[in-house]
Amino acid sequence: MDIIAKLNRLRLERNMSVYRLAELSGLNQSTLANTFSRGIIPSIQNLEVICQTLGLTLAQFFTEDELVLRVTPKEALFFSEYKKLPLPIKSSVENIVHSIANTTRE
Repeated sequence: MDIIAKLNRLRLERNMSVYRLAELSGLNQSTLANTFSRGIIPSIQNLEVICQTLGLTLAQFFTEDELVLRVTPKEALFFSEYKKLPLPIKSSVENIVHSIANTTRE
């Protein structure tokens, strides 16, 4: 994986200049300029900040599958709470969601 090329592609897809990325991320503009113009791979901490600014996690960044699921904060909270439920209640929740989804398709 070409980390710099992927970062650049993601940045450009979001119509974001290096200056704007620096402004939003809080990273030094020269640090980001070195990344994009000189091909210097950022530290893992800086890469995480860049990814967050671009709207994805490190795990999503390193996923080779381009069909990355983006989860909103509300959805993340829902999944977090769902994971805490006992198995029988999880099954009930799944049935409810499936039932609602099927009725909205009709």
